[in-house]
Amino acid sequence: MNTKLITNCLFFKKIYVGFFLLILFSSCEGEKKEISNPYDPSKPVILESFKPLQGGVREKVILKGENFGDDPENIKVYFNNAKASVISSSGDNIYVLVPRMPGDSCVVSVVVGNDSLTYNDKFTYHMSASVSTITGNGSKDFKAGTLAEGQVYARYLAVDKEDNIFAAVRDNGTYALVRINESENIVSPLILNTSNSELNPNAPAIDINTGVVTVPHDGGKQVFFTFDPREVWAPRQHFMNFTPEDLNQVTVNWKYTMAFSPYDGHVYARYGDGSVVKMNPETLETSIVYKTGYGAGYGLAFNPLKPYLLYFTFHSNVAGFGHSICTLDIRDPENPESFKKISSPLGAGHRDGPIESAQFNLPKQLFFDPDGNLFIADFGNHCIRMLNTDNMVETIIGVPGVSGYKDGSSSEALFNNPWGLTVGTDGTVYISDYGNARIRKLTIE
Repeated sequence: MNTKLITNCLFFKKIYVGFFLLILFSSCEGEKKEISNPYDPSKPVILESFKPLQGGVREKVILKGENFGDDPENIKVYFNNAKASVISSSGDNIYVLVPRMPGDSCVVSVVVGNDSLTYNDKFTYHMSASVSTITGNGSKDFKAGTLAEGQVYARYLAVDKEDNIFAAVRDNGTYALVRINESENIVSPLILNTSNSELNPNAPAIDINTGVVTVPHDGGKQVFFTFDPREVWAPRQHFMNFTPEDLNQVTVNWKYTMAFSPYDGHVYARYGDGSVVKMNPETLETSIVYKTGYGAGYGLAFNPLKPYLLYFTFHSNVAGFGHSICTLDIRDPENPESFKKISSPLGAGHRDGPIESAQFNLPKQLFFDPDGNLFIADFGNHCIRMLNTDNMVETIIGVPGVSGYKDGSSSEALFNNPWGLTVGTDGTVYISDYGNARIRKLTIE
């Protein structure tokens, strides 16, 4: 064999082996660095400072201190009750992203092992909100088609985990449940008629597990409809199975609202005579669990953080509870303390602040986001309100007492009697802007 060729082969072989050893050594060094500063449970965790001290969602924040450890999976950081995304840690510095809507003034806490501490400084969260129109042009005449062509004069809304928006239409001679989907660019009726005897729909409820939409019928005491995505949302009529005694106690036909309970798996509804009932969705067995005052209540929702707590809105004609937000603990509804009015006793008005002093004006549909923030369509005040997890109420968008139509930021947007409201799994708020005959979308960060 050629001597020169052998020499070259040996030369390149040495280079290859040396390069391999260099990579192996570097890799080992890298592994050593990864575990070079672990959390020591025998030593205290020390918090020093963090920066910046203010910002919005996904703001990059560096937390300084000692003995954090360098395993981000062993570290939890909270802004108030909202959990931040921990990106990395060097042991002395933690790199996090601010979570969505933790509150205006945030206590920043760090949990490592059995150690839980809070910083002395607070983080100031800047929330931004903007609204845009999905479909509708102000006409009250229903029209199917693309989003640009669609006309939807709806009262109530619901949205499933696939971002299908369901709008209950029951005005101007049209009675319908309409599916709206932005990605499909479609406005399509699932049931449509000109008589309220077939289906006069009130607030829909969606089973988050099956996607089945349940709609109360305003004209029949026991009647409701379901729309199952596995059946391409074909309408199915059903009858609630009351005992004769309970059926006689319900004195009106109209059921304003329905809501699925994550606590006991039942569907809850409220009638205009104040009867609050629960229904087994499999057997349809239905019973009265509580009796509120007679009158309209257009909102019903369960708190995801306290799934046994049912929230109501009450209209102007419920004696002692007009223009209010109330709750019912379904674990023991017979207990006199289970039902509470949590908003101001002063009646109609507009006031932000602690829920016990907050005022509303004809509140309509309400719904929780996945983090436990409650959004309310404040019909009479022409704005969208939020009750956060610290029990503080704030006006998110719209100018209180000023009606109009305008998309844009929280300082620009206007509504005209918003009625329907629901929240998607990503926190997007969908609104039926009733007075403007439009379906709108509120993005909050």
